[in-house]
Amino acid sequence: MDEKMLKEDYDRICLKVRQNCQKIGNDLREFPAREDGDYFAPDRSSLRTIKHIFGWTQSFFTGMALLGANHQGDYSLLRWCEQFYERYWHKVFVTPADTMHDLGFLYTLYSTMAYRLTGDSKMRDLSLRAAEVLAHRYMPACHCIRAWGRMDDTIPEGLEEELRDNNFFVRSRGLAIIDCMMNLPLLFWAGQETSDPFFTAVACAHADTTMRYFIRPDGSVCHAYRFDPETGRPLEEFNDCGYAVGSFWARGAAWAVYGFGVAWRYTGYARYRDAALRIARAYLAACGTDPIPPWDFRLPKDQPARYGGLQRPWSRWDITRSENCVYNVDTSAAVIMSCAFLELGESDPDLRDYVERTVAAIRPYLNLKAECPGLLARTNGTDTYACYGDYFVMELFARLCGEAAPW
Repeated sequence: MDEKMLKEDYDRICLKVRQNCQKIGNDLREFPAREDGDYFAPDRSSLRTIKHIFGWTQSFFTGMALLGANHQGDYSLLRWCEQFYERYWHKVFVTPADTMHDLGFLYTLYSTMAYRLTGDSKMRDLSLRAAEVLAHRYMPACHCIRAWGRMDDTIPEGLEEELRDNNFFVRSRGLAIIDCMMNLPLLFWAGQETSDPFFTAVACAHADTTMRYFIRPDGSVCHAYRFDPETGRPLEEFNDCGYAVGSFWARGAAWAVYGFGVAWRYTGYARYRDAALRIARAYLAACGTDPIPPWDFRLPKDQPARYGGLQRPWSRWDITRSENCVYNVDTSAAVIMSCAFLELGESDPDLRDYVERTVAAIRPYLNLKAECPGLLARTNGTDTYACYGDYFVMELFARLCGEAAPW
């Protein structure tokens, strides 16, 4: 890889992030994926704020700002993040019942990053409180963290109608999902920061359950698994983000490899690195020569693409059309997996080779033009930009420039 080009591109990414922060101003929302990359075009009044129970992506913007602050010493980006402190504080101190398992994404990429950069004790306390709330989503009988829904099983007041009768609330008891592996770093950090074994015990229990029930004999992973919430009896594999039960969702594999890699770093337990490498081998074999994976490796070739078992409305997802090879790629999975491989270390030539090929392969999808807020196109099997893809491509460049990741 050309180190000079990497550094130049990373500087341009940081410039775009600074411009995006100016466009967001003090109105941080869950900005939706967009084909044109203009996240800020929609009417913001309809977009979720940090207080919404369902929100999980807001902190990808603060995470990018803090990566930029770390890289360039730009304290204006740090101050931009600090203005949201009261909102993040309110979520876990005043309305902790209205949270789900994505507290790891939300607070690792906000207060934990800020604390590591500044040593600000109020940011430390905020992250520790978020870790407490996340840990109390642990289901003792199931030995894992509940993904969705309120722990008292009530429906939040004012919740949108389309969210009321679905897997996020009424059918979420006893359900864990692969994405939660990337929420565990908040717990591991809290355990290390406080020397309280409670946080680490919860994180390890969840990781061990994921290792036992989510990883299949061939190294592929399922999206979700359902347990009896009263007895902990394993019930069934479940799917909401990949093609179907039994399929192999690429971004889910990346969440798993990264999460197990971080678990290995914090604990030193070889079983977590072994689990990460087992999934990584299956992922690499499924990718073949192309480092950018399809949205789901087991999406059938003879029927329209589906998502969570539901037909999607976009005609471009119809993989029977000739352009399906274009629209079925997921660049976000490629950059997340590359970060995961760097987390596991550079001693394995196959992992390092994948990272180098990914950096080259994403070039056509990397938009460094200042006028487009989005960074990385073609995420999640659609012709869209999404903020999680943007964050992880920025983290990838940060890692390759020798800077520490926040997890």
